[in-house]
Amino acid sequence: MSKVPSWLVTRPVAHRGLHGDGRPENTLAAFEAAVQAGLPIELDVQLTADHKMVVHHDTDLKRLSGRDERVRDMTVDQLRNIRIAGTDQHPPSLSETLDYIDGRVPILLEIKAGDLRYLRASATGAAVRDYAGPLAVQSFDPFIVAWFHRNAPEVVRGQLAGSLADVRSIGWGTRLLLQNLALTTVSRPHYVGYEFGVTTRMRSWLIRRKWPLILWTITTRHDMDQALELADNVIFEGFDHSG
Repeated sequence: MSKVPSWLVTRPVAHRGLHGDGRPENTLAAFEAAVQAGLPIELDVQLTADHKMVVHHDTDLKRLSGRDERVRDMTVDQLRNIRIAGTDQHPPSLSETLDYIDGRVPILLEIKAGDLRYLRASATGAAVRDYAGPLAVQSFDPFIVAWFHRNAPEVVRGQLAGSLADVRSIGWGTRLLLQNLALTTVSRPHYVGYEFGVTTRMRSWLIRRKWPLILWTITTRHDMDQALELADNVIFEGFDHSG
């Protein structure tokens, strides 16, 4: 089994920060709440027009800010002027986020798949190169994960997978390969993150024979109890995990 830092397999991870109650997902406010709770933070990064990485989940701003612009078409400075969900929060750049968290809790950083995959990987690698705090990177794109294997092997890396039911841009053959982790021979991950809703006991057993397993995204205490029977750790949101 791959060696990973203990926090990655022992401390539940707050999905997009500890958001809610006026703290939108993937914002400094949500991250501060997770820091205060002592929780590792999962966050997402997207590529901007000026080839930097910004913390944002969606490819566009519609859901969180009511705007039609694509994140990919905007610069970090332009995104700094966007307000999320009617709050004073904006999509922070990855560098701004790393400076803010500053090693206070671990970070689980998902690099979103998309065009210019190697630029996404290298821009993220440049941002985290001098970060001294505990951090791991992960992606659904095995070639992004493989970039870190080749160019930054000291960074802990994870391969994400699941049903991929909402991904329309890939064929059934590629979907099957990704679902069954067939391209881990390329990505060479230290751990696997898999979708809780499609993880059977057999799948869990097969994955954990080779890698530590983190299940995402857990949304109830009941699901957390079930997930921790199948996996080493969970990524959760929307409830008090300590209850």
